Amino acid sequence: MQLTAIVVFAVVWGGLMVYFLTPFNDRYRLDGNVAFSKAFRVSLKRLILHKMAILALLLLLFTVMSIRSYFISAEEYDRMHGINREYDSPVFYMISVIIYAAILYLFLAIRWAVKTAK
Repeated sequence: MQLTAIVVFAVVWGGLMVYFLTPFNDRYRLDGNVAFSKAFRVSLKRLILHKMAILALLLLLFTVMSIRSYFISAEEYDRMHGINREYDSPVFYMISVIIYAAILYLFLAIRWAVKTAK
């Protein structure tokens, strides 16, 4: 894939993940006098325990399965048409997407914990 396609995909996909992981209710409130570690633990729970987090998980699963399906169909197409071409491993792309999702999740958790702990 070209670099610009990967960047556009990362921006759009990352924006959707941030939207789905950001809760809109104030169910988990903390006073400003809490330790960072407690605020971080509450923040991790806060991001996962709401309804829209299921959509983030579904988006991640759909993306990983789409990457796998794309590489399988491209290899099958080349085999049927007698084209000899080497492809990158789809595992690299799938692991990269999962790591990107984990980084976004941790960034959101740390951001809320820092805001709360101050």
